[in-house]
Amino acid sequence: MKPVLPFLAAALALLACSCAAVAPTKAPPEPASLLYLDGTVQGPAGNGLALAMKLPDMGRTPGSPVGEIAQALVQKSLIIEGMKTDVNGKPATVGEVRGATVTVALDKPEPMPAGTPVRLTIPKKTIAIVDFEVIRGREKEQGRVTLEGLTTALIDSGQFNVVERTKLKAVMNEITLSQSGLTREKPGDVLGKLMMADLLLTGTLAEIAGEWDIHLRLVNVRTSQAMSAIHLKTALFKASEIRDSGPFDETFESPVHDPSWIMVTTGRTAPFFRTELDRAEGSADSRRSMRIDYRLVPGKNPGWARIDNRKKRDLSLYDGIEFDARATETVHAQVMVMTSLPDDPNRVDAWAGFFEAGPSWEKIRIPFAQMVVARGWIKEGAAARYGAKPGDQVLRLERVEGVQIGIHQRKNGDIAGSLWIDGIRFYRD
Repeated sequence: MKPVLPFLAAALALLACSCAAVAPTKAPPEPASLLYLDGTVQGPAGNGLALAMKLPDMGRTPGSPVGEIAQALVQKSLIIEGMKTDVNGKPATVGEVRGATVTVALDKPEPMPAGTPVRLTIPKKTIAIVDFEVIRGREKEQGRVTLEGLTTALIDSGQFNVVERTKLKAVMNEITLSQSGLTREKPGDVLGKLMMADLLLTGTLAEIAGEWDIHLRLVNVRTSQAMSAIHLKTALFKASEIRDSGPFDETFESPVHDPSWIMVTTGRTAPFFRTELDRAEGSADSRRSMRIDYRLVPGKNPGWARIDNRKKRDLSLYDGIEFDARATETVHAQVMVMTSLPDDPNRVDAWAGFFEAGPSWEKIRIPFAQMVVARGWIKEGAAARYGAKPGDQVLRLERVEGVQIGIHQRKNGDIAGSLWIDGIRFYRD
């Protein structure tokens, strides 16, 4: 065993040398966090301290104007005057803010010489967003769509408690209901729970030559001062993503034909039905409606007779579709809403809502939330009727590719007659 010892000693010595030769690895630098900011003391400032803060570079979100606005708001609201915070764990209040230079007053003053490193806690702020005013532009709902997208982006940033003053009426209705004694909660458990905002965001949008001129103001509620302004000139939405978000109040009374309606005539693509504008029949005081003439025979045709509107729409602001309907005899009918995938408009899902139409005009209301996936569409309808592939069965109301209303032979058997549709609109509860 003695001859082994020299080799063992040499091996241990070699291992020790190799370990000593390896330099200790440095911990990776801690990324800038929005929970705190680092800085140094510049010197005394009145009864407090002047701090030079290291503001993080938030970067940009390419191709996302709403995301860019949200990042700018986070950047410009990191430190606001009157904000409660702490400096190196000691409670303090922010005084004046000038860019990266900040004055703070410690609750319990103590000396901190110039050059002292400090860490300033960044608390979560409460921001109230009011409706953006569209002062110029054809699509008035774009302001509301932008507001909804920005609200979501600010919530996702994790930097804000977002209070929606546009929903205040609904909140007050709930409080009134609690005071009526009809709810389980006692009035005292509900009152006084509204959050006071630290910041108020308001702004205007103006469409000029296809671009949107966006002006926003971020107001410090404690001081009533506009602490920052944000200005963007952007397309706001990609050209391929521009969609109609209007209520679609279609009475068919306009002398100008809407080209988004796909008219089908007997003898062409679908000989078992035809659609046309009926100039002598309408609901209520209307004199016009859209009529579907059909002859559905089992085994002889695909069996889906419908009116078809192919305008790209954003229906995320609406709860459902309503219209007036009547038929020559009682039939089982349905509404189809086609939605696409965000990155591929050729991947389409169909959502169905069912109703019954009879000889008298009747108002039909179908909530989007109650529509179901059309299984026949997944099997063959997407390719046969739309030249598309089925999607992932997610109802994306912001990406509606078309709306159809009609009757199917499978639910009605051998049947012939007409179905009239009038007064189509999207509604909000």
